Amino acid sequence: MPEPDRPVGRTALVLVPIALVSRGAAFLVPLVIAMWFGVGDITDAWYWALAFPTFALVLASTSLGTAATPAMARVRQHNPERLPAFLGGLLVWTSLGSALLGLAICLLAWPALPALTEFNEETRALAARFLWELLPFMVLTSAGAVLRVACEVHGRFFGVAVTPMVRAAAVIGSTAALLGPIGPHALPWGLVIGEVVQVAWWAAMLARIGLRPRPTLALDPAVAEVGRDLAPILGGEVLVALNLVVDKAFAAVLPPGSVATLEYADRARVIPQTLLESTLLMVAYASWSNLRAAGRVREARAAIDQSLRWVLALAAAPLAGMFIGRFVLVSLLYERGAFTPDDTLRTASALAWYLPGVLPNLLGILAVRAHVVERNLRLIFVLGMVSVAANGLLNALLMGPMGLDGLALATTLNMLLIPGVYLWMLRDRVAPQPGPWLAALGVAAAAAAVAVGVELGPGPPRSLLDPVLWIAAVACFGLLGLAWRVTRPPAAVGGP
Repeated sequence: MPEPDRPVGRTALVLVPIALVSRGAAFLVPLVIAMWFGVGDITDAWYWALAFPTFALVLASTSLGTAATPAMARVRQHNPERLPAFLGGLLVWTSLGSALLGLAICLLAWPALPALTEFNEETRALAARFLWELLPFMVLTSAGAVLRVACEVHGRFFGVAVTPMVRAAAVIGSTAALLGPIGPHALPWGLVIGEVVQVAWWAAMLARIGLRPRPTLALDPAVAEVGRDLAPILGGEVLVALNLVVDKAFAAVLPPGSVATLEYADRARVIPQTLLESTLLMVAYASWSNLRAAGRVREARAAIDQSLRWVLALAAAPLAGMFIGRFVLVSLLYERGAFTPDDTLRTASALAWYLPGVLPNLLGILAVRAHVVERNLRLIFVLGMVSVAANGLLNALLMGPMGLDGLALATTLNMLLIPGVYLWMLRDRVAPQPGPWLAALGVAAAAAAVAVGVELGPGPPRSLLDPVLWIAAVACFGLLGLAWRVTRPPAAVGGP
């Protein structure tokens, strides 16, 4: 387990290769789905249905984790003997809440399907059944989020980082085994089995350090505090997650295959986000929370400022590379089996409109956690409402002239707006120094210039053998090295 003052950056850097392998294994799940089912009615029904359990994922992985981490850090710091009851109470109440939410989603989906989609009757029936089959997945995901928070607060970062690999192996193996007997219904049940394995993995990690949850309905004061904090965070995050459902609803009235195409492009778009969440975000947020629990406010704010500059400078060049090589990337990820070259072209086109918003979104993810540490919770709910309204309006305006690409552009514009407000609202508390930020902004601007130069010049490469791809890769790696130099961290920022 990392020592209390182990540097955040060093810990996150060590996790990068583990996270790349682990998240790469996890990304095999949509790849094998694309290979088995391609783009069509089954994948439209599956990804439409899967958008709704995203609410449970938000409740578990984002909202609950965001609210529980500072509270768990305080209990660990000041009342460690209460941890088993605190953890058990969170598990019980979270599981009950997610079960009720999932039940409501399943009951409301069937009457909503004809109004929200242009699916035929068979596809609607399949989507509704998928939702019922995903109900255990929603409950297990919420319970797993509590265990994950406990692992992170206790510094079990390496075990958490390899979890996606373990889960992906369980999902792919069980789905493949069930595909013959139950056909497309192997998709939800494979996810359920993967979630069972993930929960067991995290529980075993906690057992190794002697922490075993003590399930109880009694409301521990720290659990009640999480509940109070969860309300505005959950409201804001669920509203943001509603954007995914709104996007699917708009895509469902476009030609068949649009929902699946948008999903495949979105899965490629979130690769950098999943890497951030598996490395720097996980380590940094636990660090900030533990520093605040120990009363080291100035150090916590310095760590927030440093983390934001790391992301701004270090993520810019890889994202420019993704934009330049998007056709090659999508082809390598998906183009096999039932996924055709035409599907690659449509998916890469949507991805191109998604990618400019990824960097501000990464900064926004960190900024949200910073506002929670600073106890600025109401802002999260307010900006959640603004996000939904802006996304719906932009979708309506852009889908007509641009189709599926318009939905992706609407997401990007929204990701420029909302994270920008989050960052602006942090300026007085974190008090960033202009010099280091200008250096990070310079690297990001140079990376954007490389991407624009390729786009307006020779155009994006379509093959791994295209020399433009490799020349651009050299430029991006050079900028990545420069980013490392201008964001050199101090010897120690603090950690859990």
